[in-house]
Amino acid sequence: MGWAQQKTITGNVTDETGLPLPGATVIIENTNRGASTDFDGNYTIEAAENEVLVISYVGYSDQRITIGAADSYNASLQPGNELEEVVVTSLGIKREKQALGYVISEVDNESIEQRAEGDIGRVLAGKASGVQITNQSGVSGSGTSIIIRGFNTFSQGNQPLFIVDGVPFSSETNSQDDFVDGNNGSSRFLDIDPNNIESVNVLKGLAAATLYGTQGRNGVILITTKSGSAQAGTKKNEITVNSSVFFNEIASLPDYQDQYGNGFDQSFGWFFSNWGPSFNEGGVAGWGNQSSINGTLSGQPGFLRHPFATASSATGIPQAFPEYADAVYEWKHYNSVENFFRTGVIANNSLNIKGASEDGDVSYNLNVGHLQDEGFTPGNNLRRTSISLGG
Repeated sequence: MGWAQQKTITGNVTDETGLPLPGATVIIENTNRGASTDFDGNYTIEAAENEVLVISYVGYSDQRITIGAADSYNASLQPGNELEEVVVTSLGIKREKQALGYVISEVDNESIEQRAEGDIGRVLAGKASGVQITNQSGVSGSGTSIIIRGFNTFSQGNQPLFIVDGVPFSSETNSQDDFVDGNNGSSRFLDIDPNNIESVNVLKGLAAATLYGTQGRNGVILITTKSGSAQAGTKKNEITVNSSVFFNEIASLPDYQDQYGNGFDQSFGWFFSNWGPSFNEGGVAGWGNQSSINGTLSGQPGFLRHPFATASSATGIPQAFPEYADAVYEWKHYNSVENFFRTGVIANNSLNIKGASEDGDVSYNLNVGHLQDEGFTPGNNLRRTSISLGG
C-alpha cells in the first residue's frame, strides 16, 4: 500500500473583476484539511496530485481544481450561491440569518418609507417584536422611549444602543426644564431621515450585544442607511422621489360643562374653578347677583372687565397694560379648549439618486430629505433638512 506524496500548493483567489478575496475557504475535497486566504487573497495548503481543491466564498459559486504537476493554482470566483437572507450583526459583519444563535428582528425600507412620523423610533412601532416604543406626547418633535428586553436599571438609562452605518449614535432624550416649564425634547435619532434607511436590525439577545460591551446591555438597534449600503453591483442609475402629506388631529377631548363659569359656590373669582355664577342671568346662581358681571363695575350687564384692569394698582399690572383699561368680555361659555387645537400638517419629501460605473468599481448614493411638521398645538413646529452622500 502506498500514499501519494504531498507537496505545498500556493495560489491566489480573486473575484470576477480581479480584486482579491480575503477570507476565502480552500479545502481538500472529502478531507478535513483546509486553509483561508489572507488579506491579499493568497493561500498555502499541503496537497497531493489528483486531489481536488474546493474554493468557496460567501456570495460566489464554488470552484474545483484538480491538483496536477504544477505547484500554484489561481482561482477567479464568479458571483452566485447568494444567501437567502443576510442580516447585519455588528461592525458591518453580515451573516446568514439562519446561522445566528440569537433572536434578531429585521425591518426593511418598504416598511419604513412614506410614514407620517419623522422619528425613526416611532416608525418602528409595531414593526419589531419584543420592542416597546412609547411616545412621550403627541406633539411634534417630542421624545420617544424604546425598551428592549424590559427595564434593566432604575438609576441609569434603559435606552438601546443605536449603531448607524457602524457609528454609535446617542439615543437619550434632551431634558429641558421641568414638568411645568417644559418637556423632554426629541432624541438625536430624530436627525435620521426614515426615507434614507435601507434596513433596521434589532439585536435582542445578550449574546448579540456582547461585541458592544456595556453600551449594548439594553439591546442594539443597527441602522443601515442607503448611503452606507451603496452596492457596487448596481450598474444602472436610479432616481427615486418620495413625497407624502399627512394630517394630524387631536384624538379626543373630555366633555366640559357649559353652565357655570370661574369662581366657587356661585360667586365669581379669578381662579381655576368652574363652579362660579351661572351663564344665565336669573336664579340664585345667575350672574345678575354678581357686581362684577351685572353692569355695576363694567357698565354693561352681562359683561366682565379684563383682569388686568381690575388688578390692584400696587401690582403694577394696570399701569403695564393700559390697553386693557376699558376692555370688557361677555359672560358666556367659550369653546376655548376646542378652539385652541388645530389640524396639523406633515409634509415629507425625499430624493434619492444612486448608481455605479460601468465596471461596477465605483458606486454612489445621494439622499436629500426635507420634513415640515406643523403640530396640532399652536407654536409647535418641526423642520428638518438632511443630506447624506455615500458610495
